[in-house]
Amino acid sequence: MLQGILFGIVTATILEPTGVDEVRLRAERKADADVLSSLQRNGDCSSIVRSIDLRFVGSKSSVLELSAASTELGFTVTQSVRMADSEVAIDLAIQSDARASSIDALTLTALKIEKRFNLRYDGWGTVAKTC
Repeated sequence: MLQGILFGIVTATILEPTGVDEVRLRAERKADADVLSSLQRNGDCSSIVRSIDLRFVGSKSSVLELSAASTELGFTVTQSVRMADSEVAIDLAIQSDARASSIDALTLTALKIEKRFNLRYDGWGTVAKTC
């Protein structure tokens, strides 16, 4: 719980008052619901903490800036990949459960990161965990 509180304080410092587009947030929530439904169909126990991966795509300078701030935001950089169109993708991981409320908070944070670092959020993924 303390990690969640600290994550919230640091995130608030770096990302606030970054707002998000409500239409985009609704679209991401719909996509999240589809992924969560798929996990559930595959026997997922949403309360189990596991690695959740997120991807952001953009310019090299924006990716480097996010990479430098990733630890403060509670993420670990798992890889950076040069894309065919001269953009760079950065994959981040965070330890979290996959409850709908946790994923909703993560999506909100991801959209704030997208706006703050001038990147394109490209979604999240995880592996189903059974109880």
